[in-house]
Amino acid sequence: MAPIALFICVVFIAYLLMRDFRCRASVSAAIWIPTILLLILGSRSLSEWFGQGVYITRMGNDAARSPIDETFYLSVLVGSLIIVFLRRVKLSKLLAANSTITLLYLFFAVSVVWSGDPLGSSKRLCKDFGQLFVLSVILSEKDPLEAMRAIYFRCACVLFPLSVVFIRYYPRLGRGYSMAGEQMYTGVTTQKNSLGEIVLVFSLFLVWDWLETRPPGMRRLWSRIPWDRLILLIIGAWLLDISQSKTALVCLVIGLVLIGRSGWLASRMISRMVLLGALSVPFLLFFTQEFSWIISPLIEALGRNMTFTGRANIWEHITATTVNPIIGAGYWNFWGGKGGLAIMQAMQTVVPNAHCGYVDMYLDGGCIALILLLVVLFASGKRLIRILPGTRYELLKLSILIVAILYNLSESNFFRLSPLWFTTLLAIIDFPSRQAAVGTRENASIGNARHSPTADLGQKVDRWRGVYQSDAIYKLS
Repeated sequence: MAPIALFICVVFIAYLLMRDFRCRASVSAAIWIPTILLLILGSRSLSEWFGQGVYITRMGNDAARSPIDETFYLSVLVGSLIIVFLRRVKLSKLLAANSTITLLYLFFAVSVVWSGDPLGSSKRLCKDFGQLFVLSVILSEKDPLEAMRAIYFRCACVLFPLSVVFIRYYPRLGRGYSMAGEQMYTGVTTQKNSLGEIVLVFSLFLVWDWLETRPPGMRRLWSRIPWDRLILLIIGAWLLDISQSKTALVCLVIGLVLIGRSGWLASRMISRMVLLGALSVPFLLFFTQEFSWIISPLIEALGRNMTFTGRANIWEHITATTVNPIIGAGYWNFWGGKGGLAIMQAMQTVVPNAHCGYVDMYLDGGCIALILLLVVLFASGKRLIRILPGTRYELLKLSILIVAILYNLSESNFFRLSPLWFTTLLAIIDFPSRQAAVGTRENASIGNARHSPTADLGQKVDRWRGVYQSDAIYKLS
């Protein structure tokens, strides 16, 4: 039965992909680079697909350096750089337009000096920083929003059905056991929370794609339901339920509400309140005892208790003396070094990370990195809100940022290779557009371009059809 189920699954995936290829003629072959990268980030590394590597070591910074994985990431980086070079993207302008993100990457580059594993930290930093080049491939497409929809839809077409088949018919691949010995459903990933993460990310894009391609009017909405997206969303809901990833579930609900809002709920004032409210939660997290009456309802909604399902036990071992409180232990170096080993010995269990993006940022770069991270989140949110009220795409970008802020309360993926961080960078990056040759049209970012009334009318028509016709958004020399 298992081979038959796998064969049907492969045929179904091939059909969806071929159908999507025919519908997206404007998307170039270059987007296969970010698509393949996102497929790997959303499942497991190539070495693990070939039966090498272990999840626990992969999550820690002391992971074995597989030649297969190193070759893959190097190929992705080189391929992206070649395409970016051929499209004449001005990387200097890209970095200057995203000064806060660039500053944090520069600080992590300097932190390699005091890292206990300088070579390992450098490699991990290059991989993470290299995502900017991969994102430039997407954003320099002739129709970048169509390219985004194609990438995330195709990844969902592959990973969602395969996860179902793995869980039902290939338990060695689709199931696992936690460190406590409890069985968990992992699908194509290696951990139940990772499965919840890909469902969270891809479902947000599937719903956005649905909202943008549907004609106006409730009657026509129900007469033209995109059955392929509906099937994938149903599969995603089942995966989210069976994985029991409460954080992903709550973040998905919040993200969908933020995407679907309209009218005054999509105003700048409401968006500012949402952003400030989300940014205040990490501060309350570090004072859980004093502000337990405020944060407890949110934590319980995430399916956790005030110990964060054992996460607080890890945080209790992290004090001002654990690492240098100013500069930290170096980029992604703590858990493979002496400090991480001491905590694991004290807790008598393997601890791959802090299970909190903010704590891991403190361990990486101390208070400096933590402050710079908050500056990045606040500045990005402020810039996205400035565009509102705008298209549904602007609402999607802000919802992804809010989801990332909340998701990292109990999981860790800030400046880590993961689907959510890749998507967060895609949402907050400010990509310089080219200067038009006609008139006095000014440079702008995607979603913030200034158009003439005629261009605005044309964009509204295209948006009704579900197609965003954008200018070439890469800077020509």
